[in-house]
Amino acid sequence: MSQQNFRSILTGSFSTPCDDNPTVAMIEAAYRHHDIDARYINCDVKAENLKDAVAGARAMEWVGFNCSLPHKVAVIEHLDELAESARIIGAVNCVSIRDGRLIGDNTDGKGFLASLKKVAEPSGKKVLLLGAGGAARAIAVELGLASAAHIRV
Repeated sequence: MSQQNFRSILTGSFSTPCDDNPTVAMIEAAYRHHDIDARYINCDVKAENLKDAVAGARAMEWVGFNCSLPHKVAVIEHLDELAESARIIGAVNCVSIRDGRLIGDNTDGKGFLASLKKVAEPSGKKVLLLGAGGAARAIAVELGLASAAHIRV
């Protein structure tokens, strides 16, 4: 007889305010669809509590969390390591926790690049990027890492 496991994998989001963040509905639906025993928790984390929230996620053995405004830059000082794109962009929106180590990444531009590559390869191409906010910065970095020849913002 196998032993029942009552411990779900924990993930979530740190932002403020968080009441209108629909990510919880999307992620939990994906967990159910793929029969993954995990929970995604929206956490309203004020700036002065970010350090404690990060330490809490590590202490409770979460597997990771997302950061939204206003924490995408401030969270960096509480992490052990940064992925290359997050280091270049200077912002983190996704933190993985592996063996107690917090690794920050920025996925804002990765989704765009994956979609773009379905229709065109950016390597060696000239690219016109409309927009100059945080997502545009992430997209520009990913285009550069994908060897775009020239990026005009």
